[in-house]
Amino acid sequence: MSLPETERPSNPAPASTSHRVAKNSVLYFSSLAVPALAAVFLVPVTVRALGPARFGLLALAWAVAEGSGMFDFGLGRATVRFVADGSARGAERIKQIVLASVFSQTAAGIVAGILLYLFSPTLVHHVFKISPETMPEAIGMFRVLSLHLPVILCIASLRASLEGAQRFDLSTALRIPSSLASVVVPAIAASFGASLPTIMWLLFAVRLSLAVFNAEAVRRALLQGRWALPAGFSTLREMLGYSGWVAVSAALGPALGSIDRFVVGSVVGATGLGYYTGAAEAANRFLLIPSTVFSALLPALANTEARGARDRSLAATRAAARQLATVLLPLCLALFTFAPQILGVWLGPAFAEQAGTALRILSVGVFLGGLAHLPLAVLYGVARPDLPAKFHIVEVIVHVPLTFLLVKSFGITGAALAWTLRCGADWLYYEIATRRTVGRSAEDFAEEERTRRLLWLTLAMALTLGVTAWATNISWPSCDRSRCSCFSCVRACRVVEGAQ
Repeated sequence: MSLPETERPSNPAPASTSHRVAKNSVLYFSSLAVPALAAVFLVPVTVRALGPARFGLLALAWAVAEGSGMFDFGLGRATVRFVADGSARGAERIKQIVLASVFSQTAAGIVAGILLYLFSPTLVHHVFKISPETMPEAIGMFRVLSLHLPVILCIASLRASLEGAQRFDLSTALRIPSSLASVVVPAIAASFGASLPTIMWLLFAVRLSLAVFNAEAVRRALLQGRWALPAGFSTLREMLGYSGWVAVSAALGPALGSIDRFVVGSVVGATGLGYYTGAAEAANRFLLIPSTVFSALLPALANTEARGARDRSLAATRAAARQLATVLLPLCLALFTFAPQILGVWLGPAFAEQAGTALRILSVGVFLGGLAHLPLAVLYGVARPDLPAKFHIVEVIVHVPLTFLLVKSFGITGAALAWTLRCGADWLYYEIATRRTVGRSAEDFAEEERTRRLLWLTLAMALTLGVTAWATNISWPSCDRSRCSCFSCVRACRVVEGAQ
């Protein structure tokens, strides 16, 4: 039974925001995990049907489709933030934001598609190394792919609108089929002998259909009326002022994240790069967890900020930090402890010997980098994307030469150290910037005592891990090693949750 207006709570408890963030994080994670699991089984089918050379061309098509996000100029994340903010300002405000985002990103996709269509022969003949017998098929594939780009960016803007409104139930239900289509359609079509252009045509039909479903979901959930042209350009100009800084971070962030591999390839060589890539891929899998929390936290923070409930934003961030640390800490501790064994089982004893130390260092970076996602979400939520962008510019100046220096001195271990130092710098800077920009609540001062306890107990667990690593080196029975590691993980969870 609904409450009368006078009895409804005007300001829900902070826990409600935290619970919503946790729920949305699980939904977002499932939208990524289900297609990834399907790819494990379906990609080998596609490889066998197409062969290595033609599958390589399909992989290029996937890379181009994934890279099309650079043409949104930061509007995707801006849409999430502005729709979340608009939820507190009225339906008409949301409508103008959604219309401006969808039409501008679709237009950008059309421009990108035209460029891809015109330059397809150049890509095939001069950029990529493609055998002469597959060049005609490759050109046809890229030209059909050019039709995908407007659809992909349109779907991305529609999905961002739903996520900004915190309708992760709808966005997840629509994201999973879209992501599954990228691996299911090629696997089925290739098994029946379809050419690469034919696969692209089939995939285009599926994506176009999904774009219609996304548009209808947005219309019913957010627009509450018919689609129409934006009323003017004022909303788009406002969004571009925000997205410009986001675009800087979107361009520099991935470059900073992968510069270590380029440096290893140029300094150590292809063999060293192979070993380092194995360790980096093992570590980066864990960053999927904080990425999902970031995606769920950003619209919640922007919405509470728009309602003037900054204390609720800070409370939600603290709760998310505890939940994230509870998940990440035992995983990273286990990765640190058993890094050589994990690499040995996954990739072979050579990787365990060459990259075990690098993976241990990377596990520390994963923990720090994961925690950095939360203050970053706060800065985006309070409309300060300029601060991360400016820091990324400074990082390029400092991090690139530091990576060269460490790789030349320590090889792939130096690359792991450089990556971890950057993650630690990100976390420290974002925390300082958040405190100076957003301020602190009374609860934050109580949090300091909990943090000090956590640091001391983490040092104690580090000693335990040292004993575990020593036990591994002297070949204690595996059951004893497992008990020691599990004890460390359980203690970590109890320490983090004990602050609640």
